[in-house]
Amino acid sequence: MAKKTPVTDTRSLILKNSIQLFSEQGYEGVSMRNIAEAVNISAPGLYNHFKDKQSLYLAAIADSFENKSDLLKQTVSGNDKPIVRLERFVACLSGIFNDDPDFRRLMQRELLDGDEKRLHQLAKGVFSSSFQSIMNLLTEIKPDCDAHILSVIIVGMIQKPFEMNPLDRFFTGSKRKHKNPDYITRHVMAILSAYLGETL
Repeated sequence: MAKKTPVTDTRSLILKNSIQLFSEQGYEGVSMRNIAEAVNISAPGLYNHFKDKQSLYLAAIADSFENKSDLLKQTVSGNDKPIVRLERFVACLSGIFNDDPDFRRLMQRELLDGDEKRLHQLAKGVFSSSFQSIMNLLTEIKPDCDAHILSVIIVGMIQKPFEMNPLDRFFTGSKRKHKNPDYITRHVMAILSAYLGETL
């Protein structure tokens, strides 16, 4: 008699396969049937775990980001100089975008799709605590800064080199090291240190 797969293992498998499919084909390009086939369960069986595609999608992103969020929040805590903690945050986020292309593509697709409801749920339910932690750190470093827009700019400075790589490699002067997370971190921190008036 074949062993039954535990419910938690099936759920994890569904989430893992969903992230990959959604990142490759986008939200609209993936059906519940596609996900069920990838996990090798029946479509009705999939609904035993998730009530609909939107619930599954949000759970998949939350699952993908959960450990990353904990790591990011850890980087900004502690007693080190605020600028040192900021560098740890930048290095950690650079590593995330480098090491998890599915997550990076998924974020890019979500921004392009622009679905208001999903974006609202992602902002409030998935990313808010990490975003708040970096805003708090920036306010600690430079109390009069606009911590919100500066946080958005920091994420963009880190994310864009990875997103642009397919095109950037054809530009004059492009080098292999330009997609290295440590190299990107150094350049982002050089810009931030100049603006914030803090040195490492």
